[in-house]
Amino acid sequence: MGVAGSFPGFAGKPPGPVLDREEADRALARLGAEHEAIETSLLALQDHAGRRLLEGAELTGVTRERWATTERAITLLWGYFDAYAGALAEAREIRARRRHPNREDLVALTELLCGEAITVANPGASVPPPEAGPARLSERFSLQELVARMNELYARSLDMVVASDAVWSALPARIDLLAAELHRTRSLAHSVGVRPGEHPSGDDLAEITEELTTLRVQVVSDPLAFWLPGPGSAAPGGGRPDTSRYDRAARALEDVRREIEAVLAVRQDAEARLVRLRDVLSR
Repeated sequence: MGVAGSFPGFAGKPPGPVLDREEADRALARLGAEHEAIETSLLALQDHAGRRLLEGAELTGVTRERWATTERAITLLWGYFDAYAGALAEAREIRARRRHPNREDLVALTELLCGEAITVANPGASVPPPEAGPARLSERFSLQELVARMNELYARSLDMVVASDAVWSALPARIDLLAAELHRTRSLAHSVGVRPGEHPSGDDLAEITEELTTLRVQVVSDPLAFWLPGPGSAAPGGGRPDTSRYDRAARALEDVRREIEAVLAVRQDAEARLVRLRDVLSR
């Protein structure tokens, strides 16, 4: 997506003082370590369970919008990384020419390592928004600027992926457990004649069933609608799942369960009284 920029024999004025050999070697070592760290982070993002789930999910709402943006950002990240790697490889090739680089080599290294030496194609140039004006077909960066741009895109992308994964890890399983408890409560309700349209608790159970069904569908398709970002948190994924609707359903089910258990207790007490009465009458 991006390639190292070309310079006319590297004979132009370098960006500031020309690096000496030791400075160039230190810069290359630092950039090499940075390259490895960036590659490791990008591969981890690529392999993140949340990213794989997002890629295969039928998304809706805010999650669909943000995932479309994040997918473009991840593609751009890899393009920036390729440009960064290309510039680093070119700098290493120049440095490897001679044990003691001459001035032309040092000027070229200074331009690559310190100047705006990297040209990256603009992936959005073909379809710019109407208000944006004429599209720029490419952008030029220094290595430092390119790393800053990659860090920004990476943080935003990781935040979206981690937040979605956190919601998916927390809520669907809890909803399923509550649905299982709801099924047991509904069976108990039927055993004592508590049914929708015949008893208020039966109506409540029907409403809870509908709410849990709807909630699960929405959580699976739009997890970011159930994410509360942490106040002032700059770390990717800073925040927590919004469990308020789940909590309300859980409290409502607990209330209904207690009412049904009360009905069952009354019924069992009445049956026990009838048994004792029959015993008395049979004597």
